[in-house]
Amino acid sequence: MRGTCGPIILLLALTGMVSCSSQDKVLVDSADEKLQQTPPLRNNYQQASPLRKKVASLLEKRNYRRAIELMGDRNQLNRPVAGMEKEYILAVNGLLDAGEVALNRGDYAVAGHAFKWALDAYPAEPSLRRKIRWNPKKVKTQMETCSNRLMDQGLQEYRRGDLENAIRTWKGIVAFNAGHKEARKAIETATIQMRSLRNLDTVVSKGGNQPRSLDKAESRPLTR
Repeated sequence: MRGTCGPIILLLALTGMVSCSSQDKVLVDSADEKLQQTPPLRNNYQQASPLRKKVASLLEKRNYRRAIELMGDRNQLNRPVAGMEKEYILAVNGLLDAGEVALNRGDYAVAGHAFKWALDAYPAEPSLRRKIRWNPKKVKTQMETCSNRLMDQGLQEYRRGDLENAIRTWKGIVAFNAGHKEARKAIETATIQMRSLRNLDTVVSKGGNQPRSLDKAESRPLTR
């Protein structure tokens, strides 16, 4: 009897060990699977969750500029906060889409601003830059197209004698393209002429003597 019990006990022990080993493997596999499903940097993910909700709402409303402002890393120019790269790319491309639509419908000021904001937000990270629809050079070209169209529009208003609207149109260029020298010069010239004409009207309305004629700087017409 004693000789028979020995093998039985050994068999039970080995079976228990195999059983325990199988259970441990299941637990390890289960833990590993859960670990893989857990987002890295758990604390950052929890902090970004409310931000992601706000950004998703802004993207849905096509408020791309505000979305970019929320996602931008304050310490690194043109870099989204960790975990928001996908949304950042969507927002920048959204600005380009909006600018293209506005350009096609002739709303050049809106288009110019959209291209300027997209250019300002253009990612610094090479891997993200490759996901933007256009390279920076093309974005600048589109912005210049908007500037030129507005410049022509202002000249048409100027030639009709509508100096006030011409100045307003040219100021619209400077608002998104501050370095546009032609627009700045046109604003300066037209402003001088408008002031001179107003002074002339004031003198005539009061019955006084007509002032001297405009000097060359004031009377020189704008051309392109």
